[in-house]
Amino acid sequence: MLFIRKIMAMVLLPLSVACTNIDCPLDNVVEMTCGLYRAEDGASLTLTHVLTVSTGGSKDSILLNQAQNIDAFLLPLRQGSEMDTLLLNFSDATRSATDTLFISHNNVPHFESLDCPASIFHQLTSVRWTSHALKEFPLTVDSAAIVRKVVDYENIENIKLYLRSTVSH
Repeated sequence: MLFIRKIMAMVLLPLSVACTNIDCPLDNVVEMTCGLYRAEDGASLTLTHVLTVSTGGSKDSILLNQAQNIDAFLLPLRQGSEMDTLLLNFSDATRSATDTLFISHNNVPHFESLDCPASIFHQLTSVRWTSHALKEFPLTVDSAAIVRKVVDYENIENIKLYLRSTVSH
């Protein structure tokens, strides 16, 4: 009987030590949240035109594809660079125009625990933009402002994009 207890103790002890309480976040996607606002009065804006956002540079890729009827959107930032160039293409059935956002950020490694995958958070440092003429398309970026510098799991608005329009609201 003593022998059986020793065997049971040798089997159960490693099993009880091996079980840990892993508390990894379920939503571990790091994305920057951009809200849309009217430049004229700062009110929230629901976009009725089509918006496609892609990266600028040699490896262009679409981050947001033909979004419509949105007042905010989420975009990832590059982990291997401290500058992202984002092309915002506004379009309708007959015409389109593109504005550019330049997002500068610091990349900050983030570890929950050794059992969880590592993430990269970002600290926004500046935002610049270019705008097309309103005669090309009746909606353009007027300005942009950082409202929350930390880009993490939270999906809290990081940037306010103020859009100027020739269309009455």
